[in-house]
Parts: sequence; structure tokens; C-alpha cells
Amino acid sequence: METGGKHVWPHAQEAEEHMTTNDGTAIEEMLRDAEVAAEPGDMATGQVISRSDDMTMTTSQLQSAGWVYVYDTLTADRSVVNRNMLPQQLQKLRPDGSYVFSTRKPEGIELMRGKLKCFLHDDEPNREQYNSMGLIHCTKSNLLTELDRERHMRYRHPRAHATLENERVREDREADRLERMALTESIKAMTESNRRGNKDA
Repeated sequence: METGGKHVWPHAQEAEEHMTTNDGTAIEEMLRDAEVAAEPGDMATGQVISRSDDMTMTTSQLQSAGWVYVYDTLTADRSVVNRNMLPQQLQKLRPDGSYVFSTRKPEGIELMRGKLKCFLHDDEPNREQYNSMGLIHCTKSNLLTELDRERHMRYRHPRAHATLENERVREDREADRLERMALTESIKAMTESNRRGNKDA
């Protein structure tokens, strides 16, 4: 709907009319001041989707409601939320009645920062291989645990994650095939050796 030339999301308008945060900040103000975040995932305008001798398919335009950052009011941990879901996220409450998220970074909270880098970081040892595979670069370098790194890869870089997972499965199958071949050759050699031994006896 349109009000005074400014677009207002229906859910956001309802939230604006009825809600304020614990410190008295209006939800309307938080929605308006939300910090814009980059589109998640690997896809970008002009990116090659597929290529053949006769045709190359690329993305011409990406459309979404947009993405913004929200902060956990207790830990100051930052997350990315689609604008369509922002009003619902800002309405989430803890058991004590305080709000879970805010579009404003909480003050006076020291954020725990890890040292693990995304698998797609420039400093990762497989970066040259990833370049040859056309995988994107990521600057994330403060992940706390291996689980965080895996989740980051799965949800922030789904295409790259699927590509690397397929490559891992292919390599595992190839290793299994080579192992079976080696075992078969070993059995054949042993059988041949036993046959010769029996013949000479």
C-alpha cells in the first residue's frame, strides 16, 4: 500500500502502530533505520549460469524485498534478515518480555569473535582450485567453531557449498574405485601365485 508517496509493508505498518522497544524506541524508527545488507548467496547480476559452444546464460537482474542487519539484544551477534520478515523478527520476545532483535547494535556488549575463516576466504589453501571452479571469494574470518563455519558455508554460499560437496562425493567414489581395483589386482596376483605354487609342487 502507498501512504504519502512512501511504500509501507503491511506487516511493518501494523507493527509500527502498536510497538515500541524496551528502551522506548519505536519499531517504526527501527524499520526505517535498518542497515542494508548485501544479497545472500552466490548469485549476482551478470553472473554466468551455464555456458555451451552456442550459448551462454547469465543473470540479467535480481529482485527481492532487500536484506538488512539485525542484532541480538543480549549478545550483539549480527544476522541478516529479509525486509519482508523484519517486522516479525522485531516482534520476537524472550521469556522475560524483552525483545530478541534490534536493528541497532547494542552498546556496551563485547561481541565474541572467532578466528576461523570461511572456506572461500582468499587465505584458504585451496583458493587457487576454487578460482578454477569459479567459486566466489568471502572475507568472513571471525567464525567461532567448525560447526559455525559449516553452517556459514551452507546458508551463505549454497551454490559453492553444493559444488564442493559434489566434488567431495566424486573424489570419494574415485578413491573407492581405485581401492577396489587395487584389491582386485592383489587377489588376482595372489591367486596366480598360489596356482603356480601348486603347479610346481
